[in-house]
Amino acid sequence: MRATTTRLISKIWGDYYATHFPEDLKEGDENDEPKEIEEEQEENEDEAEGESIIAPAGSKKANPESTKVSARRLYRPEDISSAKAYSSDIREVYYSDEIISVPVVMIEGKCEVTAKDDLPNSNLPVVVEHAFYCEHLYDPDTGALKQLPANVKLMTLTRKAPASKKNKGKQICDDEQAGSGKDTLISEKCLATLDIFAGCGGLSEGLQLSGASHTKWAIEYEEPAGQAFGENHPEATVFVENCNVILKAIMGKCGDADDCISTSEASERAAKLSDEQIKNLPVPGEVEFINGGPPCQGFSGMNRFNQSPWSKVQCEMILAFLSFVEYFRPRFFLLENVRNFVSFNKGQTFRLTLASLLEMGYQVRFGILEAGAFGVAQSRKRAFIWAAAPGETLPDWPEPMHVFASPELKINLPDGKYYAASKSTAGGAPFRSMTVRDTIGDLPPVENGASKPTIQYGSEPVSWFQKKIRGDTPSLSDHVAKEMNELNLIRCKHIPKRPGCDWHDLPDEKVKLSTGQTVELIPWCLPNTARRHNQWKGLYGRLDWEGNFPTSVTDPQPMGKVGMCFHPDQDRIITVRECARSQGFPDGYCFAGNIQSKHRQIGNAVPPPLAYALGRKLKQAINAKP
Repeated sequence: MRATTTRLISKIWGDYYATHFPEDLKEGDENDEPKEIEEEQEENEDEAEGESIIAPAGSKKANPESTKVSARRLYRPEDISSAKAYSSDIREVYYSDEIISVPVVMIEGKCEVTAKDDLPNSNLPVVVEHAFYCEHLYDPDTGALKQLPANVKLMTLTRKAPASKKNKGKQICDDEQAGSGKDTLISEKCLATLDIFAGCGGLSEGLQLSGASHTKWAIEYEEPAGQAFGENHPEATVFVENCNVILKAIMGKCGDADDCISTSEASERAAKLSDEQIKNLPVPGEVEFINGGPPCQGFSGMNRFNQSPWSKVQCEMILAFLSFVEYFRPRFFLLENVRNFVSFNKGQTFRLTLASLLEMGYQVRFGILEAGAFGVAQSRKRAFIWAAAPGETLPDWPEPMHVFASPELKINLPDGKYYAASKSTAGGAPFRSMTVRDTIGDLPPVENGASKPTIQYGSEPVSWFQKKIRGDTPSLSDHVAKEMNELNLIRCKHIPKRPGCDWHDLPDEKVKLSTGQTVELIPWCLPNTARRHNQWKGLYGRLDWEGNFPTSVTDPQPMGKVGMCFHPDQDRIITVRECARSQGFPDGYCFAGNIQSKHRQIGNAVPPPLAYALGRKLKQAINAKP
């Protein structure tokens, strides 16, 4: 379906192509080149605890290169053993009698060390502050942990009193309690939100738990995903329909049909919406925040443009998305997309998106964030664009809090310059990275093709992540696995249960199937094409307990784009719930449809912990306005 757009958005994009690619237009006028923006790189801080500053003797002015800080060494569980790290809270540190001197230039920032009960809490496995707790003294010589001596004084963090249990609602928006649960009072500062391309609700889940937004409307084209969104966000009105149809219906409801450029198909489907659906449609003035992740594949055609070039641009949903912004003029806007969105089609779609927002008068900020640096055990780079209306404070980028190797976080700009929303945390961060073991190590074993919708956990959670992700969920749902055929199951059983093993470790032999057919154990196509495809690294691969998940995909399979999908020590593909945990979805989060639909919902989602971190910054921007 071609995009339903407002006339302004259609004109902005048409004028750009009239100037730069006139041969691609059927009609169009010239205009100035879209504006571009640059931002200075923002740096995150790390923590350090200082005792005193030591300057070279006789120096009148301290030289940062030679000046040192005398500091008390605090140990972490991972300094003792991996087993200790696995079973400990990532915020725990150990006091020691060791005093060390470090160059002042190595100081990244400050942290707070307090009692455990003074730390803020969240229902998601996410940390957003440089706050730690200490209950023990560690002796590195003996390896002993002792009770913290009474003479050691810790900081006391001032906390607000919790809200009354009588004031129950949908979501909290208080700074200290954000993320503590949905059964709390909705603050007036929560933004009334429209989530477009909502999927199963990962973005809304994190933003809402942060206390920044309250999703009142959601649009999702795929029925199982829309059903899942509704189950997890019952307070929202969910429209299971193409967003072009919904925009056409909204503008028709408000008497602005003449300003709507649409197709006959969208008009016909909009006319078929029920009276109840029309009644529940949002109108301008009601929506304060629009967010979503428009798909960038498979869309072609636009009213004013030839089919051929626009089949390459693939931005129909971007156009419709921006038209919602132009029509509603919300206070804030957030776009999420794949990392390649900024470079796709030589960056034209990305630049046009920025130009459209700037033309509408919005302040704009863009960047690439790595989900693994925000508390999930997964490599997942995503592009984000923030926009704030005039008079509003533009949200800052959240600080990456976990160690994680994150290449390709830079966005190249003209004249050889680049912009990065945050620096890589490969060299250090306040907290260690989450691992596959942290994420799924407590889940019970299941077989290939496991299909029971609900089972018992069978054991207590061990890691900090597991305790957070379980919450008070009484039983385990969706621990179900795709069923491999006989040959792939045999291959899986032959993959050694060691880190890094994949199809290269299959023995060069033939196996006999139950049908009597004899086949090669090594897929015949892989050795013959390996040189052209990076040796097909990872296909039929096992996850590493101490590593991370690859990017979550919509259809995990051993010969897929991301072939590392086998459990570390069980002969099966990872389950729906394991994939959900890799994205940071709580165990109580529901998915709908068959197993393929559930994997698709999870693979398309924004990790809730990343959305939570973004939401915290949005909340700060909201509170900055008098």
